[in-house]
Amino acid sequence: MATSADTRRAVSGRRRARVLFAPENFNVAEVTRGVTIARRLPPDIECVFAGYSDRNREIIEEAGFEYRLLSPRLDDADAQALLALDQGRALRNPFTDEMLAGRVASERSLIRELRPSAVVIGATLSQFISARAEGVPLVFVRPFAYSLAHLQAVRDSSATGVLARTTPAQRAVDDLVARALTKLHRHVSPPGSFRRIAKANGVHLDEDLVRFFTADLNLITTAAHLLPSWVEMPPGHRVVGPVYASLPGPVPPLVNELASRGEPVVYFAVGSSGGRQLVLDVLPRLAHAPCQVLAPVREHLDSADLAVLPANVHVTGRLPADRLGGAVDLAITHGGEGTVQTSSVQGWPFIGIPLQLEQRFNIQRCVDYGSALMVRRREAADVDWPALVADALIDRRLGARAERMALELRSIDGPAAAAAAISELIPDGRSH
Repeated sequence: MATSADTRRAVSGRRRARVLFAPENFNVAEVTRGVTIARRLPPDIECVFAGYSDRNREIIEEAGFEYRLLSPRLDDADAQALLALDQGRALRNPFTDEMLAGRVASERSLIRELRPSAVVIGATLSQFISARAEGVPLVFVRPFAYSLAHLQAVRDSSATGVLARTTPAQRAVDDLVARALTKLHRHVSPPGSFRRIAKANGVHLDEDLVRFFTADLNLITTAAHLLPSWVEMPPGHRVVGPVYASLPGPVPPLVNELASRGEPVVYFAVGSSGGRQLVLDVLPRLAHAPCQVLAPVREHLDSADLAVLPANVHVTGRLPADRLGGAVDLAITHGGEGTVQTSSVQGWPFIGIPLQLEQRFNIQRCVDYGSALMVRRREAADVDWPALVADALIDRRLGARAERMALELRSIDGPAAAAAAISELIPDGRSH
């Protein structure tokens, strides 16, 4: 029986249309979003993935897609530097002239070889030069937070969408932050390495940082009902809705075994951006919580860490979280958009611990909706977690709003909408 991968590889006597997916591989959310969308493209469109490390490569290849490993290779130190920049934990630009020039050369060479109809990225910033230099439409699959659409909305409304606005004092603080963001936006330019390498490759550089890092087509994966009411999408922006991971593999027996014990099950995940310290700030403090904890965080812990965790905490590798469904009663997450969407579409209320501003936005929108609670990162080690979890598990309004959120999200097919938008960029007749 032919697989979807076999179908995609079948050639009918002519060159097929291609789409190049170029996620930053150290971020599993970007990789899984790309794979999820690629699967929904028509089978006569060939999808090729490319990146700078072997991290998460298996997800791409197990889905049946070709993966091209490019140079210069991204080692773990480089990945951590990029992650720190993305999270706002560091201001140093890890894109040196040498690194960025090497990336652009590799990407341009691959684009000339493949002749794709579009390049689809996550936060792969070098492609803002490469795709433009080669004249290929660039598609950015991204959250609403801190997009051009968001910052224009902040400017026009004096509200951020990141902070609560329930009380007069909260509204006053949010107004101040909105004005500060607007001023900052006006005065921040792209890093010097991007200006220099863009010029060397004949790419026009917008002096506005946000506009420079805005693609030809920006697919906003935030659900429309979670966007602030004052938002209007600028040209080149389209709301497609949730696109989140659907990892391969069976649900392990542990999940059903925990669910059968009669105690609530709490799902704890921190994605790629969470680290060992966050995990250890929370999991040991759940020892006396009235629940069993399912924690797919093994990649962040060593054997010594595992030995000191309480008996009600069960650490695993990655799980197909989108298929855990009714086995989970509550989630505790870092607030990454994919993780928030995975929790929300299954009707799980959640407690979010944001590590950076985009994650705070994701959590705050759900807090405002009524389906989530927020704990600030600096408070995570001091919270009375057993009490907070116990209260969340019996909070009927929190549970009801989470169920309502799930009903709204299940009516949205984000991957299909994203695939349809990308398909519109491909010339009729498919062949090149």
